[in-house]
Amino acid sequence: MTNRDVAKLLRNVAAALTLKKASIFQIRAYETAADAIEHLTSEVKDLWEEGKLAEVPGVGKNLSEHLNELFSTGKVAHFESLTKDLPPVFFEALDIPGVGPKTAQRILSLKVQNLEELKQRLEDGSLIKEGFSEKLAENILLGLKDTNSEKDRMLLPFAEELAAKILDYLRKSPDVKQADCLGSLRRKVATIGDLDFAVASDNPEKAIKYFVKMPGISRIVDQGENKAMVMLTSHLQIDLLVGKPKNYGNLLQHFTGSKHHNISLRKLAEDKGYSISEYGVKKLKTAVIECKTEEEVYSLLDMQTPPSEIREDAGEIEAALKHQLPQLIPYGSLKGDLHLHSSYPIEPSHDLGRDSMEDMVKRALALGYKYLGFSDHSPATSNHSKPKIIDILKKRSAFIDKLKLKYAGKIEILAGLEADIQPDGSISVPDEGLKLLDYCIVGVHSAHRMEQSKMTARILKALSNPYVQILAHPTGRLLNQRPSFEADWAKVFEFCAKKGKILEINSFPDRLDLRDDLVRQAISKGVKLVIDSDAHGLEQMDQLDYGVAVARRGWATSADIINTYGFKDLLDVLK
Repeated sequence: MTNRDVAKLLRNVAAALTLKKASIFQIRAYETAADAIEHLTSEVKDLWEEGKLAEVPGVGKNLSEHLNELFSTGKVAHFESLTKDLPPVFFEALDIPGVGPKTAQRILSLKVQNLEELKQRLEDGSLIKEGFSEKLAENILLGLKDTNSEKDRMLLPFAEELAAKILDYLRKSPDVKQADCLGSLRRKVATIGDLDFAVASDNPEKAIKYFVKMPGISRIVDQGENKAMVMLTSHLQIDLLVGKPKNYGNLLQHFTGSKHHNISLRKLAEDKGYSISEYGVKKLKTAVIECKTEEEVYSLLDMQTPPSEIREDAGEIEAALKHQLPQLIPYGSLKGDLHLHSSYPIEPSHDLGRDSMEDMVKRALALGYKYLGFSDHSPATSNHSKPKIIDILKKRSAFIDKLKLKYAGKIEILAGLEADIQPDGSISVPDEGLKLLDYCIVGVHSAHRMEQSKMTARILKALSNPYVQILAHPTGRLLNQRPSFEADWAKVFEFCAKKGKILEINSFPDRLDLRDDLVRQAISKGVKLVIDSDAHGLEQMDQLDYGVAVARRGWATSADIINTYGFKDLLDVLK
């Protein structure tokens, strides 16, 4: 069971106790424990296995015994005795944002059998005739819409764009001294669920009140002394935690995660005689040490501060203890982009870019690039003969040569191409055409469903072409749409390292491919990478830092990424 599952179970018990008019203190005890468990970055079941349930705020002796029974047998006899007389629709209704036990009981009293019937009777007005207020009916319908709306995880670039607006709003409050995103967004994971934020404030109540007045909120789901949960009009849940400045570093470290990083960090702290939580670091028989910054937290444990992107318990704690963390590639350090699609009339196999080459050159200059390369999709083989393809590429190269002369001394321009890897591993452009280029990118754009061995052979055959330098979006994934295809990546990496082939980290929002785990494997084998935008328009040219985030999660340094190099060194690699 996940923390969310356990929290839901405890809230169901609290709701049942409410109906049975139990002690308010008993009800609050379950609600408090549910809140604490839901916000743990460690799994409560892991803590149970480690014998550490007592460390969870709000979990006393009785509840510890119940949780022990739950994790041992999968059920709790006491909980079942409390809830057995209540039909499923009562608990289903509690999942609707804003519906509490009393409203759920009222729904039950009107003999509603399920949520579909509830929705129908609210929409046809029959429940209003039976005493529901119009406002309550409207809120429940909105809550049902939130509950049932599809919840694909957000792509990192879109999550960051929304988070930037929320942080900008929070930082305008005089009661907010610092504001940060938390969780998977702060760690730059490729896809994000709900958005979580933290602020440091000496006036938590005022900070919370300011937050819940933020534009775009459809409803306030929960508002407490130091936390709040709201639903945006887009049905996205936003959580805010408020901490005091004196221990904000503890809160920020704890809720950045990841779960596995925090479990290992807690074990390390225990070995050194400390206990560590979002409230502070405590040494046996001493007061809690509150940390204003994360650096203070890690420093107490005699270690470097791991960058948030690599806090996944994948060796970063061991490296930090040895003071051997890599110098990850900095954001904003790329000198150019080699994967750009222009509107040049190349009659491509796939989509044409929207803007002219010259406009993209001007945009590259505005972005401070030292070089750029045009890699439009190759001419379609379905309606072009090999001689025609070569003729189109000759004219295009001549056009790019004129741009090179026009912008000489201002920016370096390269003539590249993105060619298709055919199902048999051949390239969609004849070698005579590839010879006209400064470099060639190849990518799988069709027949993604292949056996691993066949896909591996296909990729290696394409990369064996002496005129091919770069493999684009290597795994072929489209986030929330299509998973990575299967290939023997160890074999691909070994080949690339031996032959000097480059793998791309594609920064396009729905790709972010090569994946971060494969980035780390690739660089461990000595493979060089390039971070590209795959921009098909001017507005997409500034998304390279999303690829940098992937590279950082894969422990890449500037030396691993060829477009951090100067132009002459770049050309040496592309030869």
